[in-house]
Amino acid sequence: MDPPGYPAPSPELDPEAVLAAVIAGLTARDRRQPEHGVAVVFAFASDRMRQGIGGLAAFHRALGSSRFAPLQSAARLESAEFLRRGDSARATVHASGPDGSRAGFTVALARAPHGERRGCWLLSGIARENADL
Repeated sequence: MDPPGYPAPSPELDPEAVLAAVIAGLTARDRRQPEHGVAVVFAFASDRMRQGIGGLAAFHRALGSSRFAPLQSAARLESAEFLRRGDSARATVHASGPDGSRAGFTVALARAPHGERRGCWLLSGIARENADL
């Protein structure tokens, strides 16, 4: 199920558009649907990422952990660097908290080579800088 108001994975979306949709989803503050951002991340997660983490409930737990919480609580998320090579891409994303704190993340994307989302750019991983090495 794709979150309403956000694009679903589609071969028409380039990796920059996918990252923009994920950032917009994570920074949207909707009191009626407080976990909407996680649903957007899940919608764009690759099959391999879903297999590694689990279903939507597991994504809620993972993104709610102290390591990834800055992504959900950020007052601002910005893509600082975007590199694309063939069917893979990598972006640096900075999360700024309401208290002035900052956390950096590396977001990896890849074009799905097969399956029902073949040709779609999807998230293949998210790592917090200086924590996931």
